[in-house]
Amino acid sequence: MILHTCKLEERKAFLELEMKTRYRESSVWQSSPEELIGGYDQLLREKMQGRDGYFINFMFNPLPGRTQSKIEQMRQEVSRVYDILTRHIVRKPNSRIWAHLRPIFIGCPDFPVAKNHRTERLKDVKINDGLHFNVVALTPFPCVLYPEMNQHRLVQKQSRLRMPLDEHFAQNEHIYLTDKLRTIHLTPITRGTMADYTLKNIKKGRVDPDDILILK
Repeated sequence: MILHTCKLEERKAFLELEMKTRYRESSVWQSSPEELIGGYDQLLREKMQGRDGYFINFMFNPLPGRTQSKIEQMRQEVSRVYDILTRHIVRKPNSRIWAHLRPIFIGCPDFPVAKNHRTERLKDVKINDGLHFNVVALTPFPCVLYPEMNQHRLVQKQSRLRMPLDEHFAQNEHIYLTDKLRTIHLTPITRGTMADYTLKNIKKGRVDPDDILILK
């Protein structure tokens, strides 16, 4: 567990360092939420090259504790989903040679917008006071080939997924959902990066930037 946590921290530090270096964010990183979100948006645009992009909404069953405790439990569940997905995509997840196939998750806790309460399901607004978790996910393109080619050495260095990510989650709900995680809803990203929407509560001051989850 300690080793796993260290690896997650290393990957988060890598992306943060990349943002600071590439966009010279020594001042941006510590300034306005709009500039911070802009940095994530630009980073995601570059990382989208050669990858499918999805906006993922994670909804939960009632969680115990105060708001920050609920957020931490949500982060743990999203991290667990990421770990399972990574093993379904990458043959050797911890190998540097295969690192380019690892999915990228950038996410943040989210609260329901008051004006949308009438259009949201009452159940979703009531559970955990509407708190949920949104993620922008980037994954390598699925590798769709004939079964007899599965052992070809070139195929082995492609994604192990043989279908789009939304189909994968739909077919494998039983390994992702738990007594805490109620639903996973995916929407393909067809325009932009969804960074502004995903991180909107950073801009509103309802969520601390430290609550941004980066998995790579």
